[in-house]
Amino acid sequence: MATSPRCGVRVEMAMTSGCGTRLEVAMQAAAGIALLAALALGCGARGPAVAPGERRELAHAGRGHEGGPSDVALAALPGGGLAVAFGRSGADGDGTHVFVARADDRSPEPVRVDPSDLAVEPLHQAPGLAAGPDGSLYVSWQSAKPKPPGTLFASDLRVSRSADGGRAFAPPLRVNADRPLSHAFEGLAVAPDGRLLVAWIDGRGEGGLPATWLAALDDGAARVGPELRLGESTCVCCRVHVATGPEGRVAVLWRDERPGRVRDMVLALSTDGGRSFAPRGLVHADGWALDACPHRGGQAAFDRAGRLAAVWYTEGAKARPSLRLATADRSGRFGPPRELHGAVESVPDRAALALAPDGAGLVAYEALTAVRSEIVVLGLADGGRALGPPLVLSRAVKASAPAVAWVADREFAVAWNEEAFPGATTVVQRVRVEDAAR
Repeated sequence: MATSPRCGVRVEMAMTSGCGTRLEVAMQAAAGIALLAALALGCGARGPAVAPGERRELAHAGRGHEGGPSDVALAALPGGGLAVAFGRSGADGDGTHVFVARADDRSPEPVRVDPSDLAVEPLHQAPGLAAGPDGSLYVSWQSAKPKPPGTLFASDLRVSRSADGGRAFAPPLRVNADRPLSHAFEGLAVAPDGRLLVAWIDGRGEGGLPATWLAALDDGAARVGPELRLGESTCVCCRVHVATGPEGRVAVLWRDERPGRVRDMVLALSTDGGRSFAPRGLVHADGWALDACPHRGGQAAFDRAGRLAAVWYTEGAKARPSLRLATADRSGRFGPPRELHGAVESVPDRAALALAPDGAGLVAYEALTAVRSEIVVLGLADGGRALGPPLVLSRAVKASAPAVAWVADREFAVAWNEEAFPGATTVVQRVRVEDAAR
């Protein structure tokens, strides 16, 4: 079943599937794909269409509303393999653990990442996940640590490395120095030279305010370099995102807290591989004043020309839910944003973004009503400057928290969770972004 949020058209179409104890594979028929694209374009939208491909599902045991998996992270490996990371309770209910599964395996058995001597903090976001050009896979997560009196949160930021694409993991490395603070809401990306860049939020800003920090991990995540402070007025629980691009470009995107409790997105840009950064700049003056943390970050991506795109959630000065996309030139100066969600019958939330080297791209986000939540995708072209028609990928009544990765050429992948009460399913869907409609 699929929906065009801008047209209000719903289509039922048959799927073929094989069956297994842990995995179901579904391939959309070519005629169905063409029909969906035609219907979406028929409502007047123009731009690159999205053609769904292979769909795989990883089932999680039934645990009711409280025991399902965390949000999922997604990474594409060299050669086209896909890995997903998530947190969930162990088989015996012995606390939270971090797992990685290969979505390209026929029978993916999730591999536990965290060792038995480190307790995992409850996950308020997906684990961090990034793949290196040599096939290495990096997973980030928080381990619990003692909390001094008067301290609400304390954790260490850990990174675990797999040299075989996620089938076995080395003991984790602590990224932060040993301090009784929370180190969380991180983003990570692998630079072209193989260094892993990790950015996070902790409370070492002036006067104990939250700040955004970044460190590079060298030698296959065996050694941590110097820490760089990128911002000292970070929104305390909004996620940080790291993107790498050509010619040593690195972008770190986060939500800043400006005077008047205004919470707008800012970006720091590096042109030397993340060793130094220009002062952070405002992506757009949304003017969202809120006396609380939205728990909503954004995402950024480069194409091979060094052009930059960013997506984020805001409610602006009028307190209206909005997903916005803006593009920047090589200097990092952003133009006016575009609204991603045009439907009036649903509310948009949590967007994910990926760009291919040639400037094709994909955005995925949630579209919610009081009952339903669907995963919507939009194709991009020209580095995010051209926007295609929307297409719903999810099938369940409730689907949440999409992640996006570029695979090869114009092939992308989207991962998300669907409710299958009393259990849940992690879905990995391959899609292709077609040329803009004429």
